[in-house]
Amino acid sequence: MGNLKIGTAKVNITPPLGCQMAGYSARDRGSETISDALYSKALVFDDGQTQAAIITNDLIGLQSSFVDRVRLMIEDTTGIPGNHVMISCSHTHFGPEVRATRLHPPVNVYPDFLAQQLTTVTQLAQQRLQSARVGANMGTADNVSYNRHTIRPDGKATTSFRRPGPDSDLTFGPYDPTLQVLRVDDAEGNFIASLIHFACHPVTTTDRMYTISADYPGYAMAVVEKQEGGLCLFGLGCAGNIVPIQREGKFPRMIGRTIGGEAIKVLQWTETTDDVELKIAHQKLSLELRNAVNGETTEEIELQCIAIGSMYFIGLPGEIFVEIGFDIVNRAHPDNLFVMSMTNGSIGYIPIEIAYEQGGYESGASRFRPGCGEQVADAAVELLNGME
Repeated sequence: MGNLKIGTAKVNITPPLGCQMAGYSARDRGSETISDALYSKALVFDDGQTQAAIITNDLIGLQSSFVDRVRLMIEDTTGIPGNHVMISCSHTHFGPEVRATRLHPPVNVYPDFLAQQLTTVTQLAQQRLQSARVGANMGTADNVSYNRHTIRPDGKATTSFRRPGPDSDLTFGPYDPTLQVLRVDDAEGNFIASLIHFACHPVTTTDRMYTISADYPGYAMAVVEKQEGGLCLFGLGCAGNIVPIQREGKFPRMIGRTIGGEAIKVLQWTETTDDVELKIAHQKLSLELRNAVNGETTEEIELQCIAIGSMYFIGLPGEIFVEIGFDIVNRAHPDNLFVMSMTNGSIGYIPIEIAYEQGGYESGASRFRPGCGEQVADAAVELLNGME
């Protein structure tokens, strides 16, 4: 009989109307209405010796300085070490801007509210710790996403923000249809929580939308919660160059329900165990900047791994190209590996090296020099393989 305990909680983090929205620089005004509420959701794990937390948020991303602040607040209120806390975002482009460097004006009351809510959700989850079982499984959600970094016959890239037609001469890169789930049961085997992991940019509408929404991950989580009960979280895979196959109208709902439906199917066949040990590891990595910032030519990022028995969650702080995710999974030893992007930071695009030569939106927008993606992959594999 294992000693595993897990607690779950969610809190509402929906901003007020009129807030500055994140994701599209072309927007010229604040939010005008709310389609669906935004949430912060937490799982707190306790194996009898160690506690750790995974917090997911219906937000575009959080700066590492904000993550550090929240971790200190959580440690002060719960006793969970700050470096045992993983804070991840879905990357919805229809939520509030919370990154201080992009806020206008930079002083804003919402980040303070958000910091309190992330602390509160962790406190509540810790208060609700109960004997539990956990397991992981995977399925496939095909025909809902594609790689927008498309290649012309001359070898150069065109960023196809909309899917090209069947007569296009563009070559598509890989995408990842894999859908992973984490299942949490109580001691009697009754379902209490889940986490969906999938790689696709939450951009199922456009910059013309001034509506607060969790986008397709919100629909996916709602489907699981309605059918199975309990709490459902969402973790974004390596989706830096992966986008929805269709946008606007009914497609946010269709894509979300497709992913949620596949998650429900996979959850039925997921076995759980309470014989679990928690392990946590970190690694700092310096990436070279294209242009110096305040005299600095490198930026230090954090890679974090939380292992829950045979299930490994590795957090990366950027918009990671799908090829980098494949590389990590192919070279790392763990079988049940969740590569969580937009986690513990928000540093922008991390492309593969060849993308800089090919051109395209992501490599043009990246603040980092060529080779940064391969560095991240190497460091992640080293961290993961060193935990076994």
